[in-house]
Amino acid sequence: MKESYLPILFLLFALSCTRKEIEFGTIPENAYTDLAYIDTVTVQLSTVLTDSFATSSDTSFLFGRYKDPYLGSVTAKPFLQMSAPATVPDIPASAVFDSLSLIIRPNSYYYGDTSKTQTIVVHELAQAIAHTYNSQLFNTSNIPVKPVVFGSRVIRFSPYETDSIAIRLSNSKGEELFEKLRQKSTDVTTQAEFINYFYGITLGVADNDTSAVFGLYGNDASVVMRVHYHLTIPYPEAAFIDFVSLANEYAFTQIIPDRAGTGLMPYTPGLSELFPSGTKNISVFQPGTGLALKMIFPSLKQILYRENGGLVKLLKAELLVKPKYLSSDIYQYKLPASLSLAQTDETNVLGGALADSTGQGTLIAIPVIDNVYGINNHYRFNVTYYINQLLTTTGSEKKGFYLFQPSSNSRNIDRMIVDASSGKDAGAMLLLYVLNINN
Repeated sequence: MKESYLPILFLLFALSCTRKEIEFGTIPENAYTDLAYIDTVTVQLSTVLTDSFATSSDTSFLFGRYKDPYLGSVTAKPFLQMSAPATVPDIPASAVFDSLSLIIRPNSYYYGDTSKTQTIVVHELAQAIAHTYNSQLFNTSNIPVKPVVFGSRVIRFSPYETDSIAIRLSNSKGEELFEKLRQKSTDVTTQAEFINYFYGITLGVADNDTSAVFGLYGNDASVVMRVHYHLTIPYPEAAFIDFVSLANEYAFTQIIPDRAGTGLMPYTPGLSELFPSGTKNISVFQPGTGLALKMIFPSLKQILYRENGGLVKLLKAELLVKPKYLSSDIYQYKLPASLSLAQTDETNVLGGALADSTGQGTLIAIPVIDNVYGINNHYRFNVTYYINQLLTTTGSEKKGFYLFQPSSNSRNIDRMIVDASSGKDAGAMLLLYVLNINN
């Protein structure tokens, strides 16, 4: 315990003690009151792994693959249905089919190395998308695809600068669609029949691409399958007809991590709490792949019991969470833009979010970045109210906090690696400012 003594004139607290009464407004004598700073409360870290979670009806998609030095590889693929055109124009017999393309719109999100080329691969689904369980689709859900690649493109693009990407698709499928449009077949003019004719698409990257995962907009019409053709009479004129994506309960992102050799493998179906002894002394935050970082404080109440029998009054409590040294950077392995805390206990169920000082909003911390040495990167939370609750609640030794991302409407795989060591390398520290009242 480190103690620093400050002038007692700074203290205007109303305190009472069963052994010596201190009246409100009086200034206790220096002989039996002092301030102390405590940074030795043990923060027990663990990683809680969810083996599957719902990803249907998301407002964004992920696609690609990246390889993480701590977490193995992550592969992401969106699966989605397309809609029939709202109207189909009359197409004369003299019109000529040109091509079929898929147009996707990056949403500027990425994780990994964007300096390398990617081979974007499109597959047509071989069967209709159906709910996996409980009217939902999950990160582990899978829909069979047709064996022949529907379309592909090798590209290196900047997520912040690329507005859209066009991928050339199968000519034979394009000609088939064009003829159905010309004939105004119900296969392409009636939505129910179109879904039975064309089940949908999935989007990924080539097997040897391991550099990055990218985000795509997931709202209606964010992905477009376009039939290009041209009129010849009375003069050449380009034209097209669009089949656009549906943002419905059948649109989902498959997110498959390969964590072989990391120690981050589930013990049982559902939730598994993984302790640092089995995960190479780290704990992990990456909720986009089912990894939650949990913190409890089993030795917290010991500060209430001092050897001299005095009392302790908590004045302030701060939780400091630090990424492991050199585990993050501003390009490939970016830290989450903001973090919040939620309550939990030995059940590992996610509880309510911690409120900020106003009591009206959510407690949020943004990363403080040490741009010179990269040593002192951290998130800082004022948790005074909640630590006071733990100090005064029976059986609170197994209660604590989860990290989570506040108001994240977009699917992402942001992550943070936290060192589970103790001492100066500790990835989480509880800092307490207390008032000691001696006999």
